[in-house]
Amino acid sequence: MEEAKSRWQQPRSWIGLIVIVILIIFLLFYRPFEQYLLDNIPRIHFSNILFWFASLVAIVSFAVSHWQSFRKSIFQGVTESNTQDLVFDTLQIVVLVAVILCAGATIQGVEMLGVHLMNDGSVIDVEFGRRLLSVFLLVILAVLFYLLHRVVRAFRLGWRHRWTPPKASRRA
Repeated sequence: MEEAKSRWQQPRSWIGLIVIVILIIFLLFYRPFEQYLLDNIPRIHFSNILFWFASLVAIVSFAVSHWQSFRKSIFQGVTESNTQDLVFDTLQIVVLVAVILCAGATIQGVEMLGVHLMNDGSVIDVEFGRRLLSVFLLVILAVLFYLLHRVVRAFRLGWRHRWTPPKASRRA
């Protein structure tokens, strides 16, 4: 816990985060970059940018999390192979990436539903029902992936009948 606190207190981490945010904002408003994406990547539009952003976050989070898990399991434990920990870490990471992708698709679906309602104005039609059903199914899918993540985590930590994790001690 202290390593995480001290890592974010170093100026290098904050500078890197600020540079990434500035780069994303620059690329969002830079017209030649937008034109390059539209010309070279089929079926990308700025109307579905929320899902593309969620996909980018999912890919980067997968790469960073997997690298940290791999480094912890392989490089720091040279004398013993922690393949079981690596497998469970990878499985948890993949399920959380699926949750991120479902959440991004859900947000994009809600945005598309809002655009449909603002542009057409008709509430009771086939297109509205199709969009509403897709949002509902994406929410269900995200919840199922989250529950799968909890099950994988429970198998990793050990399944105990009627066991609740210990609460943090309160100091008076």
